[in-house]
Amino acid sequence: MDINEIAKSKKFPPLRRAGIIAILVAGFFFVVFVSFAGGVLVGLKKARFSYKWGENYERNFVGGPFQGPIGGMMGPGPRDMMRGFEGRGFRNAHGIAGTIISVTDNKIVIKDRDGQENTISVSEKTLIKRGQDTISINDLKNDDRIVVMGSPDDNGVVNADLVRVFSASENK
Repeated sequence: MDINEIAKSKKFPPLRRAGIIAILVAGFFFVVFVSFAGGVLVGLKKARFSYKWGENYERNFVGGPFQGPIGGMMGPGPRDMMRGFEGRGFRNAHGIAGTIISVTDNKIVIKDRDGQENTISVSEKTLIKRGQDTISINDLKNDDRIVVMGSPDDNGVVNADLVRVFSASENK
């Protein structure tokens, strides 16, 4: 039997038909509300990430606030914002490279060629390679040179997916 046949039958009172319609409409609005709430939650998470990333922009990319006097009689202008900016401390979009200055249980702190310190978070899923060998974080030592591929979190810490290790004596 089809639901339309049941709803139109004489044994099915009109009040029940209205009840089923009300339940279907309420179910529809419930699904719409849950979808909307899910979208709001995703939007809030993205906004929080963007806000924190913007707050830490200089630390994440530039390497610190601009140094020296800025501006003239009229105050800082567009040229002053970009003064000395070319090539300053930009991270490579695909990863970070530097020399290890400290290693803990799941964190590595490296210093890049500009002297900026970067924190790397290592998990069980992180692949650490030295040449063809897979090693653990305990095999890393200070002054090893590494290249890290991963994604940044809200606080500017890079969650590593791959760490490639070069000995301190290699490529100097």
